[in-house]
Amino acid sequence: MSDRIETHYPNEIKSVSAARHAVLDWLSAADLDELAVAAALVVTELASNAVLHTGGPVTVAVDRSASGARVTVSDTSPLMPVVPAASLASMTGRGLLLVRNLADDFGFTRTPSGKDVWAEFRSAPGATGTHDVVLQPWSDDLDADRADGIPRHRIELGDVPTDLLLEAKAHVDNLVREFVLAASGAEAGTTGAVPPHLAQLIEAVVHRFAEARTSIKRQALEAARLGLDHTRLRLDLPADAAQAGLEYLHALDEIDSYCRAARLLTLETPPKHRVFRRWYIGELVDQLLRAQSGQPPQAGQSFENRLLEEIDAVATAEATAGRAARLYSAVAALSGALSPESVAEAVLNEGAAALGATGGGLVLSTGGDQLAVPGTVGYDQRVVDILRAESPEANLPAAVALRTGEAVWLESREERDTRFPELAGMERATVSMCAVPLQIGTRRLGALRFSFSKPRLFGEGERRFVMALAAQTAQALDRAKLYRDRVDLARRLQLGLLPPELPEIRHVDLAAVYHPFGDGLDVGGDFYDVWRWHDDHWFFAIGDVCGTGPEAAGMTAVVRDSLRALTRLEPDLTEAMLHLNEILVSDAIRHSERFCTVILGSIEASPAGIRVDMATGGHPGPALRKADGSRSVIPTNGSLLGVLPSIHVVTNEVRLNHGDSLVLYTDGVTEARDGAGLFEIDGLLGSLGRAPAGAAAIATAIERDVLSFSGGTVHDDMAVVVIQPR
Repeated sequence: MSDRIETHYPNEIKSVSAARHAVLDWLSAADLDELAVAAALVVTELASNAVLHTGGPVTVAVDRSASGARVTVSDTSPLMPVVPAASLASMTGRGLLLVRNLADDFGFTRTPSGKDVWAEFRSAPGATGTHDVVLQPWSDDLDADRADGIPRHRIELGDVPTDLLLEAKAHVDNLVREFVLAASGAEAGTTGAVPPHLAQLIEAVVHRFAEARTSIKRQALEAARLGLDHTRLRLDLPADAAQAGLEYLHALDEIDSYCRAARLLTLETPPKHRVFRRWYIGELVDQLLRAQSGQPPQAGQSFENRLLEEIDAVATAEATAGRAARLYSAVAALSGALSPESVAEAVLNEGAAALGATGGGLVLSTGGDQLAVPGTVGYDQRVVDILRAESPEANLPAAVALRTGEAVWLESREERDTRFPELAGMERATVSMCAVPLQIGTRRLGALRFSFSKPRLFGEGERRFVMALAAQTAQALDRAKLYRDRVDLARRLQLGLLPPELPEIRHVDLAAVYHPFGDGLDVGGDFYDVWRWHDDHWFFAIGDVCGTGPEAAGMTAVVRDSLRALTRLEPDLTEAMLHLNEILVSDAIRHSERFCTVILGSIEASPAGIRVDMATGGHPGPALRKADGSRSVIPTNGSLLGVLPSIHVVTNEVRLNHGDSLVLYTDGVTEARDGAGLFEIDGLLGSLGRAPAGAAAIATAIERDVLSFSGGTVHDDMAVVVIQPR
């Protein structure tokens, strides 16, 4: 057989396997099987490095020697491999350590077209060759000018921690390794495709800036070998390394963005590496551009000074982020504040914490001789009392801010005493203060003030924060006022739909309760009414219009007023209900798409008892408690009103003797929830059984039990009417 084989491969991952098998086959044919395993591992590593880090074809050759065999891998890159320091953090470079330990000797040789990387394997025991040859190509004194004829410029970067250099370079190597493996997996069909743009970025990282990267790595490794904790970086680079550096920096920044988006966080550049990378490339580019333009060398920024700059920037960013987080928290708290007191609590707690203030207060204009103080933090009672007695015309910071619309910033005791001498007696411990107006458009609602026990220079960031806090506070106060006005309007409207008070009816004990749902902001659709026909004959009604708000209130008014008018013209209960339905389904009402349930009844009282007649349209049946304590539900049925032109009305007659009670209610009672279930009719009958005698006592007991069951808040309006003989 021949004493040499030489095979050329394209620069592809799959060619590594072909090279390994060719070497195994040749060693087997040469009866050098004892060298086969070590040689196969070594050629795999060397061929893989050539594929990963060069852009041209790879040649693998095996030569027989007197003592064994020599494997040579040739590529087109003049950059020499670097044997790294042993590190658990690095996922790359370990292969060359493996080569060094498996081969009897190995080294690197420059060639006109690139380089040869070789390893020798001896079949007989012998002295292992020295590896000092490996250190020789690391030197920056190789006179690259003579190697490729391209002029180079000396770049002085100064001292950098050796460990940081090794970590930063290992990270980039790890990044390249992982993405190249991903590319090979995509080619083999075992992983997803790598985006073409990302592949181009990796190409820029691997090849465009390789000379500078390799030089830094070599110097760091030499410093580590010598036990130096800092490496003095000197680079000899061609002019085009400036543009290559910028492309390299841009590529790594984009790759970092991809890693964050794809949640490949182990591949994202650590912050300290990013700072180093931006510093040294910036310095490198600046020095190269100066050299190109013929300017004399100039000492650049040291890495230590760059770190100090970064610390300042981080501190500023942290302060800004802290204030932004506090402002966000305040805005979130203010969004649910529905009273001046809750607004004050939210803004003062967050504002004082963000600013480090010793005290704070919210003062509001009342239109009178004194300012309102809905809340303070950090002030003793004496200061709070003075604030509450403060006049809008006082020469004090909050009053001035409210009066003029201009913020007040007091940064020292001298400034405080000069502008506001009254403050010294009011707040003895206060040295600095700010007070800013609370304004909506041209309306000034009040002022926000914070006090400090030490001199305070209010920077631009702090001033913007306080002004933003004041703007949010003013909006929250305006919302709270609008909310309060809406609640008041809803209450007045709701009361307008209910009788102001129940009439006195001879021989009848009559009582009612009404409880709006939630916070009472929306007008509900529940109603009840009692009105006289003649002598001891009265009409009553209880009903529930679906929904809430103005439309429900309007329909409630139509139902109540229509029933009063209809019963004056037609006392027959069924006929009145039929006419009411005609009104509700008419063109004037139908567009609202609302319906209701109603019980219309009449009361005829005498000393012997009460006769109650009822006509029901879809409303829950009343509950009846007899004098003997028994309880039942009067069955009712009938159609909803306002849905169909033709309805079915159910009538009932009930006679109440002394000791009997009739309870009419809306579904807010039976449908009250405790999270696990409903109050239902059983809850109503149970409450009715426990209630004391008397109509008012029964109505109050039912309301109390429902609220207790639902945790104090009902999820629908609740109305109860109780009728008893007296």
